[in-house]
Amino acid sequence: VYAVILDRTLFFPEEGGQSPDKGVINGLEVIDVQIKKDIVTHYVAQSLEAGALVHGILDWKHRFSNMQQHSGEHIFSGLVYKKYGYMNVGFHLSDQIVTMDFDGPLTPFQIEELEWEVNQVIVENVEVKAAYPSRQELDELPYRSKKELDGPIRIVEIVGYDLCACCAPHVRRTGEIGMLKVMTV
Repeated sequence: VYAVILDRTLFFPEEGGQSPDKGVINGLEVIDVQIKKDIVTHYVAQSLEAGALVHGILDWKHRFSNMQQHSGEHIFSGLVYKKYGYMNVGFHLSDQIVTMDFDGPLTPFQIEELEWEVNQVIVENVEVKAAYPSRQELDELPYRSKKELDGPIRIVEIVGYDLCACCAPHVRRTGEIGMLKVMTV
């Protein structure tokens, strides 16, 4: 396996509980994408010539599925926070399942009600915005975050439903999510 570092990339690394993008670089399958100390590393099966011009192609089906799942999680977590004051303290998005952990309990009835409300937001086709507010603007925003952040902070807003620090790709409008189904264990 070879590590490839590019001067810029559209491949989203595994981060914040979300699986990395898939795709190809110069025809080579991207096996994994990781980030450490702000350096994104792409892992491929064969070497690439240092300094070579490369062409990457994202696996759009995988990327879009992650965008849908992650945006749905934001709506759900935003509603949990607004209704019950619970913070999302854990999130994992794999190719098969999304899990969310909150710092308070939810009853089966509350979960069912939240699922219905999330799907109403999806049907409303609400705009999803992303921006890098100034430090002063950030100090005035009531955004959710799982950890202390420094440097530029990207805020994702699902207008009227969630405001959260997040670096991941999202849909442009909630209607692109399709639907959300909650399964409890």
